[in-house]
Amino acid sequence: MEEISLREILDLLQENWKMIVIIPLLLVGFTAAGTIFLIDKTYSSSTTLIVGKPEGYSSTISDTANELRINQQLVGTYSEIAKSKSVMTQVNSALNLGFSDAELANMITVATVNNTELIKISVISEDPVQSATIANKTAEIFMTDVAELMKINNLQVVDEAVVNSGAVGPNLKLNLAIALLLGLIISVGIIFVKEALNTTVKTVDQLKNLAGDVSIIGIIPECQELTLNGEK
Repeated sequence: MEEISLREILDLLQENWKMIVIIPLLLVGFTAAGTIFLIDKTYSSSTTLIVGKPEGYSSTISDTANELRINQQLVGTYSEIAKSKSVMTQVNSALNLGFSDAELANMITVATVNNTELIKISVISEDPVQSATIANKTAEIFMTDVAELMKINNLQVVDEAVVNSGAVGPNLKLNLAIALLLGLIISVGIIFVKEALNTTVKTVDQLKNLAGDVSIIGIIPECQELTLNGEK
């Protein structure tokens, strides 16, 4: 395959600048329309719990470090319980959501906050009120289940979920940026494929390479169309 210089690449891109502009713009336009009119907005709400001392429990100063370590370990266990099938079934039933347990679990994210004793339960749905309601109900049922399963009541609500009217998805700016980048890649790819399949001889050097040892008698220069009288 014949090597192509940087200058030739730049000339090739310059010759096809219309394609480089049009394809990304079309893709950005279609993406914007699809994101705005076809994809439903989603809303997020979250509630925060803390793993602390059981009610009525007192400890000495020397026990504090061990308690902190144990509570941080319990956070991982509690996070799994929060999205368990048992909790999801109870939340579904209590709120009459009509989701399957798997669908509800996919809407909920349970995570620790910066390796602390805090547990954050976040819910994303297409209804801001529903997101807050699910988050609070999940926390309520989760705390009850932990008390029954672990025989310990050491969970407390730090922040209840509130209704957030600002949509978290879809991310229009991100989608447009991806569409623009994809459009540029597609347009440049098409240009290089067309160039690779083009067998037209465009330069004297290309002709010499093809002709090999055969002498070139003459070259017809490029010119504008002439009239019968020889005028341009």
